[in-house]
Amino acid sequence: MPAGNADASVGMMTGAYFVGKRELLEFFNSLLDMNLSKIEQTASGAVACQLCDYIFPGSIPMKRVNWEAKSDYEYIQNYKLLQQAFGKNKVQRYVDVDKLIRAKYQDNLEFCQWLKAFYDQSGVQRPDYDPVAVRSMGKGASSGPKTTSSSPARPLSVRQSQNSNNNKGRNADAVVADAALMKKNSELEGKVAELEGSLLDIEKERDFYFQKLRDIEIMLQVHQEKGAEAGDPNGMIDNVFKVLYATTEAPVVVNDDGEIINTSSVNTSAVDVDALGIVDDAADVDDDDLLENTLFEEF
Repeated sequence: MPAGNADASVGMMTGAYFVGKRELLEFFNSLLDMNLSKIEQTASGAVACQLCDYIFPGSIPMKRVNWEAKSDYEYIQNYKLLQQAFGKNKVQRYVDVDKLIRAKYQDNLEFCQWLKAFYDQSGVQRPDYDPVAVRSMGKGASSGPKTTSSSPARPLSVRQSQNSNNNKGRNADAVVADAALMKKNSELEGKVAELEGSLLDIEKERDFYFQKLRDIEIMLQVHQEKGAEAGDPNGMIDNVFKVLYATTEAPVVVNDDGEIINTSSVNTSAVDVDALGIVDDAADVDDDDLLENTLFEEF
């Protein structure tokens, strides 16, 4: 008995939906001993019912299948039998009856492609199955698809062997494709993780340097507001260097008054103000000019 959910693996990108009309007609004619000449002849649902009976013996009351169905209502009755059989065997396949009963080529082609793929995956082999006798149980079997007369049906063993080989080939291709996709997916996931890590580091570094600029801005604003009361600018300049040279391991915190409340271990005493071109006598230089020259030369 085939697995009820075997249909779940028949996706739109599998080889199932690349099977042509001729191969499908040969499949139905050979397996069910029919003489179909057009895909549209399957629109009544009777062929699908017999294939379902082949895969799931006894799941379709074949005496209720109408092989001479002409109207939409009669078509729908056949599809109801098919849907009931799918439900009993837990086949998770939506059958768009409204489209199929219109006998449009493309809609019925896709459904026939799925039916064949489902049969291939089921792996069912019934050498004693007599498709003509089973079909004769239904209504108007003589009006349905005729038994092939010009050429006898191929032996079941040959057909089943070919179906088995085709199924194995598709499964092997699917395994190779899945392995390649899994490898590619793993590589992409690794690159995504690497990029996310780099982005996080960049964001941290951006925030770190932005905070430095903000601290220096506060110190300059406070110095400007105090004006002459700010005192010796060299002290403020030293604090600016402390902020500039601070690291994440030894941070410097500046409060709203422009004062450092947590100094780092950076050795700012090594900074030679004279070496930067700043005059020793700050009293002879305007405070704002001195600060401007210092920051300009630092950057």
